[in-house]
Parts: sequence; C-alpha cells; structure tokens
Amino acid sequence: MICEKTQKIQSYVGDCGGVPALFVNGAPFPAAAYMTYLESHNDYAAFAEAGYRLFSVPVLFAGRWINSAVEGKPFHSGIFDDENAPDYTALDASVRRILSVCPDAYIFPRLNLSMPLWWIEAHPDCVDGTGKRELLYAARYRETAAGMLRAVIRHIGGSDYAGHIAGYQLAGGNTEEWFHFDLNGGHCKNAEAAYNAFLKKNRPDGAFSGLPDLSPLCGAGPYHNDENLSLYLEFAGRAVAELICDLCAVAKEETGGRLAVGTFYGYSLEVASPLWGTHALKTLLCCEHVDFICSPNSYVGTRAPAADWTEMYPADSVRFHGKLCMQECDVRTHLTRLLCEAAPEYDPDKRYVSPIWQGPGSREAALDMLRKTFCRQLVKGNGFWWFDMWGGWYHDPVLLSELGQMREVFAGSFNKPNRKSVAEFAVFADESAYRYFTDCPLRAAAYQQRVDLGFLGAPYDLFDVFDFEAVFSKYKAVLFFSDCQTEPMRRALMLCETRGVPHIALSEARLRYSPAALREFCEAAGVHIYCRSDDLLYINENYLALHAAEAGVKTVRLKGVHAYRELLAENGLRGVSPLLQIPMRANETRLFALDDPFSAQ
Repeated sequence: MICEKTQKIQSYVGDCGGVPALFVNGAPFPAAAYMTYLESHNDYAAFAEAGYRLFSVPVLFAGRWINSAVEGKPFHSGIFDDENAPDYTALDASVRRILSVCPDAYIFPRLNLSMPLWWIEAHPDCVDGTGKRELLYAARYRETAAGMLRAVIRHIGGSDYAGHIAGYQLAGGNTEEWFHFDLNGGHCKNAEAAYNAFLKKNRPDGAFSGLPDLSPLCGAGPYHNDENLSLYLEFAGRAVAELICDLCAVAKEETGGRLAVGTFYGYSLEVASPLWGTHALKTLLCCEHVDFICSPNSYVGTRAPAADWTEMYPADSVRFHGKLCMQECDVRTHLTRLLCEAAPEYDPDKRYVSPIWQGPGSREAALDMLRKTFCRQLVKGNGFWWFDMWGGWYHDPVLLSELGQMREVFAGSFNKPNRKSVAEFAVFADESAYRYFTDCPLRAAAYQQRVDLGFLGAPYDLFDVFDFEAVFSKYKAVLFFSDCQTEPMRRALMLCETRGVPHIALSEARLRYSPAALREFCEAAGVHIYCRSDDLLYINENYLALHAAEAGVKTVRLKGVHAYRELLAENGLRGVSPLLQIPMRANETRLFALDDPFSAQ
C-alpha cells in the first residue's frame, strides 16, 4: 500500500520540446540541483537563496567508505549497521536540514545499497575478489538489497517529509557508480555459480563452463579470440545492469510508479576496461523502470580547462530511448580544498591529493569552468547537480549569483518549443566491442577522440551503435569509435555502404582524427561548420555558447540571419546577423540566446 503522503507528489520523465525532461506534479521542472557529501559543510541555504529548489542527499545503507580501493571514515553511519535495528536518524536529519532552510524543496536521495560488515561476515560465499565487499552477482545480495530498499522507501513514505521526495537515485558498487568493487569483473570463485547460470541461459550447447582466464586481455594484438572470456565480459556488464533494473523495479513498486528513479551507469566512453561492469547500457535503456542515467562530467585530460567535459556515456542513445541525462557537475573552484584539509578525519592518509582534486587558482577561472559546464547541459538538455563534494566549493557571492542566473536561464529553456539537437554529424560507440578488445590503444581510443571532437566547430550527436538503424538517416556524416566487426557494427557499415552515408572509423592503423581532419571530412559531406578555430562550441536552435581554448577574436557563422543577445553578462553583445565576431580571452566562456529560428538553408 502506498502511503497517502507519497501520493501528494508525482514525478516522471517526459518529452519537453523534443528532449526528455523531469516533470513534477504534471509540469516541467528544472532538474538543476545541489548536493554535498559533507553535510556539516553544506551550502543549502545559499543555493536556496540563489533559486535552487532541487537537492540530493547521500544515504548510506552501510557505514562504509564508498571506495573499495581505500579505507576511510564513512560520511555518516549506515541505516543497517545494526543487524537488528535499522537506524534512520541520519537520513531524517539530512532531509530536514534542507527543509529547514528551503521549505518548498524537492529532494532526490542518493541511496547507496552497499552491505554492512555484519552481512559480509555472515555471507562469505557472496564476497568478491577483494574479500571485503559484496559480489554484485550474488543472488543473496540482490535479495538483501531489495529488502533493505523496500524498508527505506517505506520509512520515507510514512515520514512527515514524504511529499518532498521527488525521486530516487540508486547507487552501489565501487564509488557508488556500480563498478565491481574489485574493478576486475568480480572474477573470483564466488562468481562461478552465477556465471554458469548465465552460460546455461545464453549458451545452452554446454560449450563452456567455469571462469575464464583473464590473461588474454593483456595480449599483443587489438583483439583476443577467447570466446569464454568474451562471454564472461558480457556477463560482467549485463549482470550488473540487470541488478540495477531489478532494484529500480522495486523502487517503482514501492512508490506506486509515482516517482522518477535512476542510476549511475554506462561509462563506455570513459571506462575502457570491460572488467568494471559498465558496458551493458542497452539493458537499462530497454528497462521501463529506469527514468534517468547519470555520470560525472568527463575527467578527460584531468579536467583540462579547454577540454570538452562530455557525458561518460553515449548520451544521445539515452535521450533517444526517452531517458533523462543527469550530469554530476563536480566542478572544482578556487575555494576547493583537499579532503585532508577540509575534513582531515575522512582522509587521514592523504589519498585524495592528486591534481584532479584541486581547483583553479582564481575566481575568474572558476567562473569560466562553471559557465562551460552549464552551457553544455543547457544546450544538450541535460539535468544536472552541482556536486559540492567536501563543502564550501561555491561559497562565494559572485559564484552564487552566477549560479542563480544559470538556473534562471535553464528554467527559461523549458519554454522553448524545440529543444532538439541540430547536429548533422553523428558519432557511434560500440559497447559490445569491448568484450573482444585486449588492453590495447584502440580500446581507449574513444576517450581521446572526444577531445578533438570538442574542437570540431559543429555540434555532433553520440549514440551507441545498437541504435544506428533507427537514427542514422538524420545525419550527413558518421564517425565510428572502432571498426570492430561486431554484429551491430557489421549492420551499420552495410547500411552506410548501401545508403551512401559518408563514414570513417577509428582503427588500429588510425586511432585519432584531428579537429582539422574532422572538419574536412564533415564539410565534404555537407555538414555546416559554425566555427573554424579550435574552440569549444555548443549550439541548438535557442542558444549558442563558445569556450575559447586560446585568446583571440572568434568567428561564428550561423545558418542564416539571427537575432542574438548575450546572457550571463552586463552590456553583452547583441545584434542581428549571420556572423558573430566575439573577442575572447583564453578559457573564457560566453553564452548567447538565439531569438529567431534557424532559417531554411
């Protein structure tokens, strides 16, 4: 039975201007949120003052550190740390802390479904290769996690704050992102029963049984020919994806289907190793219980200022299947301190000190990075949350004022009748190919190629090749991230040949196309190039954004005459022209509204 308080709110993902969006109580709702791990260092009040009404809170089923590679103090106690007495004190306090400063807030709890120590000790047959964490394949883990999830949702549904809970993000595995805790495919004796069951279902001929040897992944060539290994790598991803689908189904059932539910998953563009379990996105996209897919912004180039911080998954496949893309914008600022400095008790051994954890040296540089990140989400139609990991990263009046303006612009975008992509060029990854690659350069080629794609000077859409047949006819040119002859790739190449679609593919012989080479290929196929300098450009029918890799006057040629006006700036550029000349300093980001529709070409 669904609690009466829960029935006072409804959220779902639906179409808004041709792009999936979050709806709350029947109306589009700007999925722009704030979250911190260190709630004692929170900026809830400041973000509420800036206009934010969507928040997330971390909820731990077990009081354990989220990263299995290190042992640290958990951010708070776990609900199920005591086997006999669930404790919801931390959860209730987290939600009420937000509502005390923002009484009309909506909240998406991030539920970490990791197991407490007592469970690990009681179920040694369900522990992964580290010997310390749950094996994600284990049926008993699935059953226990589902039971705990039901209990938590029922507690929330019966609480006085139930009407503020707008959905759930289900997290688990290493770093809450559904990676196998051992980062090795859960490859251990305890996985054998689950793998044999997979083989019985998918290879009933009995050709294989038992765990494969992983050594062929270190082979000399780009591909291995061990079929049992390929099957295991498929299993390593699909089992995790199916687990997520089952848990999302539980959440849907417990909420009467009234709330949006989503998860981290599908990092095929960022995580090259199939042993992490991330390469079964298609399973989630075909699942009716999954409403949104999340990832952090790309870490490519250690978050280099000029690099395009893309989604880690093929986002246009997510949108094509009607799911909302939600981006974790953990953007470092000039205020970012290392965890060992902000809260030494959580990192006494100083594990989190690499350059990726450090911010830029000035407020101006921080604003540039925040603007760049925001502009990508705005133009792509993504939801997002500012992830203030250790707290205080955005506690600056200038930053907060800008973040408030960003939310206002984002909210206004939902009034646009057409929010669709205007890309004429499509890029295709192939998650099914990863099970055949060795640890070779081609396996990681997509990671680097995205850097050059960012400087193309024209928008592009990025799908997995399993969607090729349904979408390719909309595009003038195509790039494949590999030429691996999987079944979906063979069909795609055949269609390119028979339909005369210009196409290129990364291969062992050519691992990367430069921005100039990409522009030459696209222009020859009739793709409109908006900007010929190696700068980042984001554009749709309503907005244009440019991020300068180097200082100079940037030229943008629109498709026809447009009225344009600069946003997020006082006395910004405005005019009516097919041509924009924009003076920019290095790493600056500028955003423009395009108030007239694109003219016919």
